[in-house]
Amino acid sequence: MTISSTQSRVIYMGNGSTTLFAVPFLFLENNDLEVVLSSPDTETVQTISTDYQLSGAGHHTGGICTMTSAPAKGEHLVIRRNPSIVQEVDYVENDAFPAATHEAALDKLTMICQTLSERLDRTITFRVSSAVSGVELPEPDPGRLIAWNESGDNLINKQAGDIGMVGIPLSIGEGGTGGRDIEEALSNLGFGATGRAMATAQSSLDALALLDAEPADTTILKADIPDILQTVFGDEAQLYSGVDLLTLEVERNHILWTLEAPSFFSDVLLPFDGTYIFHVYPAGYTLNLAESYNNDGKLPLPSTSAEEIRIVVEQYNNRKSILSVQNMEA
Repeated sequence: MTISSTQSRVIYMGNGSTTLFAVPFLFLENNDLEVVLSSPDTETVQTISTDYQLSGAGHHTGGICTMTSAPAKGEHLVIRRNPSIVQEVDYVENDAFPAATHEAALDKLTMICQTLSERLDRTITFRVSSAVSGVELPEPDPGRLIAWNESGDNLINKQAGDIGMVGIPLSIGEGGTGGRDIEEALSNLGFGATGRAMATAQSSLDALALLDAEPADTTILKADIPDILQTVFGDEAQLYSGVDLLTLEVERNHILWTLEAPSFFSDVLLPFDGTYIFHVYPAGYTLNLAESYNNDGKLPLPSTSAEEIRIVVEQYNNRKSILSVQNMEA
């Protein structure tokens, strides 16, 4: 037979439902076809009998490719002829000329040529009039671009700044700072003298000195939260009585509360962010916790038989959480 068509590849768009795809060109054997499923990120060569089935090998009009799963929307199915580049016809001396076998070999040779032509059509080439030859791609080098060398006769890897693609300094409008050093960059971005000095301070003490913000009692600024609360509130605990905390005005970070009736650990107004400890003496009365407090869901229930119920509350950004509930037995 003759090979009258130059087509050796066809591409279909997936729709999530179609599984039958025409192969509109001659292929001699199933192994002469390559089926590729392409998505925006990857291309995957499909496996015959697993991912697809073929029919119509040897038919001049082509055949059918049946996919096991329909290509999804956004995917492309590529079917191309890709025969093995081997010569399998053996001519026996003194035998009659095998015209049909010879023609089949020529057909396969033509198909191989068409396959190579299809590949070459997808390559980057110089103009017909170009006198350049011997150009080679350099080895991959992450973070660099391919550019012409100084002689203009071959390709090399270069940094973007080396080929003038990124002007240095890069203007603010283009996403840069417009500066050649830290001082110039900060100034261009609108930092004043104090702001520039703060940005380049080597330690927190240097920054505080620049702000002239060192307090008389440095422990307030530099201590941990418990030390801050102790500095503000002192060591003495605050006494409280009542059936809930609605009327409590917190003046200490330790509150002693003796129950005189069934009571409710209600939401309480806390003056500062930090940790507060409530020492509750139930005296046999029940104490229920308000649901407005955040907790990990694993807190034990306050016990009426405990000598003391120790409840630790933390406030941060006006969000109150019960960190722990301890039933201290007598």
